[in-house]
This record gives sequence, C-alpha cells and structure tokens, in this order.
Amino acid sequence: MTYTRDEPTGDDLAAIEAEWPQIAAERDLVDAECRLLADPDDALAKRAHRRAVSALLHLMVQQVNHDAGKAAPVYMLTNFGPAYPAEAA
Repeated sequence: MTYTRDEPTGDDLAAIEAEWPQIAAERDLVDAECRLLADPDDALAKRAHRRAVSALLHLMVQQVNHDAGKAAPVYMLTNFGPAYPAEAA
C-alpha cells in the first residue's frame, strides 16, 4: 500500500502565496473581459479592462526585472564579454 499525501506542504503553500498577486490580477482580467463582453459599450467595463490589463502587465514587468536581477551578467560594450567587478560599477 502506498501513501499519497493529500495536504500541501509548507513549501507548496509558500509557492502559492508568492504567486497570489499574479493569480489575482489574472482573475481580475477575466472578470473585466466578461464584463466587457456582456456590454461592449459600457464605459466602466472598458475602464475596468484597461486597469486590469495595466495591473497584470505591471506585475509581469516587476517579475521580469526581479528575475533579471538574480543572474544577469554585466557586459562591456567594447568586448561583449563579462565585465570585471571594477568595470561593472
């Protein structure tokens, strides 16, 4: 008999918590799209859609910038190779 766990681990919950802002932004976008599809002439629905798209893009840019800061090498413009630490500043 093999045991399968049904409960998420602490690491699983931490990963979900870290992704929650993006999950919420995507949910808000779907809600705004539904509102807009229900009434394409509704000015408030159009505004809600623009705000939801903007919020999601903002989160995506933050994530890309955060990820890029982790392991992004510094390159010089002259030799296109990694820069020495003194040259990186």
